[in-house]
This record gives sequence, C-alpha cells and structure tokens, in this order.
Amino acid sequence: MKTNIILKKLFVLGLGVFLSVGAMAQTQQQGTPKKQMTPAERQEKMLENYKKNLNLTDAQAKKLKAIQEDRVKDMQAIRNDQNLTRDAKREKMQALQASHQQEIVAILNAEQKQKFAEMQAKKEARKSEMKGKRGEHRKGGKMQQHRMQRGS
Repeated sequence: MKTNIILKKLFVLGLGVFLSVGAMAQTQQQGTPKKQMTPAERQEKMLENYKKNLNLTDAQAKKLKAIQEDRVKDMQAIRNDQNLTRDAKREKMQALQASHQQEIVAILNAEQKQKFAEMQAKKEARKSEMKGKRGEHRKGGKMQQHRMQRGS
C-alpha cells in the first residue's frame, strides 16, 4: 500500500518535471519578440549597414543620409495619400524605390557599386524566399496539405 502511494507521488512529480521542461523549452524557442523599429531607426540601421559593408567615406555617408531622409518623407506622403488605390500606391513606391537606388548608385565608386549590387541581389533572394514561405499556408502548401490529411 505504501509502495503504491510512493509510486503515485513519483509519477506525479515526474509528470510535473516533464511538463515544466517542455514549457521552458517552448519559451526559449520563441525568444523575445522583436520590437517594431520606427522609420528613423530603420534608416539609421540601414545607414550603418551601408557604411560598414560598402566602406563609405564621410561625404558619401552624408549624401546617403540625405537620400534616405527624402525617401522616408516621400514614402510617407504616398502612404498618406487617400486618393490613391492600393495598387497605385504600390506602383508609386516601387518607382520611388528605383529612383532612390539610382541616386545611391550615383554616389558610389565602381567597387562599391559592385558590392551594392550583390547586397541588393541577396536582399531580393531573401525577399522572394520569405514571400514563398508566407504563401505556403494559403496556396496548398504544407499547412493546407496537413489540414486535408486530417480531414478538417
């Protein structure tokens, strides 16, 4: 009888440890949520990234900062324009992005232009990879297939 009680207590204790370890692992896996950066913070981070990766001079960094500030203002104006449709806003933003990239390329030397092109290619590859992952659950991806297998 006493052995049964001890076994029950050990079982409950083991179950509690098992559940708490699982909860801790899940918490660590999720990590802390990333803080949403303001446009100014994103601009500063991008400027630092360009300075480091492109080895910009102080004069180039100053010009780049002015280009980025203009870009932020122009993008905000497009976002706030209530007369534009969603598609029209997207088109204007894409055109603005292309224009600003041309301005950036204009201040770079040949070596920096090559590095900048490589950076942009990597960025586009990451973007299209993420776009593919985002669409999986909507367009018959793994989540949709899983639901179909479960019968829900």
